[in-house]
Amino acid sequence: MLIEFKVSNYRSIKDEVVLSLDSATIKSLSNNTFDELDYSLLKSAVIYGANASGKSNIISSILFAWHLVRDSVNYKIDTKLLQIPFLLSDKTRKEPSKFEFTFIKNNTRYIYGFSCTQDGFVEEYLRYKPEGENWKYYFKRDETKEEKFKFYVDSNKQTKWGIETSNKKLYLPNSVNTYNYESLKEVYNFIVEDMAIVTNINNASSNWRTYTRKKLLENQEFRTWAEEIMQKADFGGILGLKIEKQERSVNEIELIFEEGAVTHKRTPKRKEAFYDLSFVHKDDSGNEVLFKEDLQSFGTNKTLDMLGPIYDILENGKTLFIDEFELNLHPNITEFIIKLFHSKHNKKNGQLIVTTHDTTLLKNKDLFRRDQVYICSKAPNKWTELNSLMNFDLRETLSFENAYLNGRVGGLPFIDENFFEE
Repeated sequence: MLIEFKVSNYRSIKDEVVLSLDSATIKSLSNNTFDELDYSLLKSAVIYGANASGKSNIISSILFAWHLVRDSVNYKIDTKLLQIPFLLSDKTRKEPSKFEFTFIKNNTRYIYGFSCTQDGFVEEYLRYKPEGENWKYYFKRDETKEEKFKFYVDSNKQTKWGIETSNKKLYLPNSVNTYNYESLKEVYNFIVEDMAIVTNINNASSNWRTYTRKKLLENQEFRTWAEEIMQKADFGGILGLKIEKQERSVNEIELIFEEGAVTHKRTPKRKEAFYDLSFVHKDDSGNEVLFKEDLQSFGTNKTLDMLGPIYDILENGKTLFIDEFELNLHPNITEFIIKLFHSKHNKKNGQLIVTTHDTTLLKNKDLFRRDQVYICSKAPNKWTELNSLMNFDLRETLSFENAYLNGRVGGLPFIDENFFEE
């Protein structure tokens, strides 16, 4: 489970920004939190802010760090990291970006962090705290020192691996993937497998479609769950889902370039598998009628596409980040998905963190606590700041939506009304 994420000197983020899921001492909406070891953690958080305030950069920074952990094991000595520092300062343009995850995995707390420039990794460290013990270092890395690595566990074995790890590779994934070091696999797996980061919900929905339909066909428990949701979320009277795996013939066309002309020829037909999905409705006589996907709304199809991955997050206690969560979804559906994470359906305490402009989510005082609502703000040519509503002096009875839209907590775009004057 994620406790917090920190990032500094990345795109619009200059000073350290902290996204914390460590809950405040609020008695309301206890179903929105869960206890893990000596923490009370949030099941969800929502980030608001104007366009260009840096909301997406927070999610992007998590995805960037995720990619480095997953992919750096394959980087070559001449690989340039795609690091973009805060560019509006002479100092930060030359400094590394920093990332840090604090989380719980198998009853152990971990803090894993690293920093990098385009030329490679500068710093890396892992701390851990077994239940009932104090914090300890697993390893430290500092590329500016002659002794770059310090290992506090299995030092004889790991020292050799550290020497062989270039500054273009993170040690954590290198130890797991190159040297098959079992002791750090759960740390690596938390970041790579237990976190899902979506920066384009429409593209993700397209990619999730096959996964969800395959799951509908193969997992009866998931199919029953999905059918119940499609019924109770009022998608136009859907009563059930029918799905079959079929084959269809596909013609492929080969382009041929000859003497400045382009021609084409058809190749023999090949067979392609696909999932044939129908939505069950009833007509005014009570007869069953099957609607194909193209007869359902985009929002209905998109919601169903999301259910497979969301089910996986809920069933396995993973953490899901989604940028611009509300795209093509009715506010009642976005609220419904958030409520899934607060409900009995969230058996393993999965977590959902989203950015959105949909302020209707703030109307319902029974949906979020103050510590779940973050405001992202940035003045022109300045840097991104992130604060939860806990950082503002607000009355308990004040509407979160009014506090945001009235500018009490920042995060609104500034429109120069002089532009409209003659």
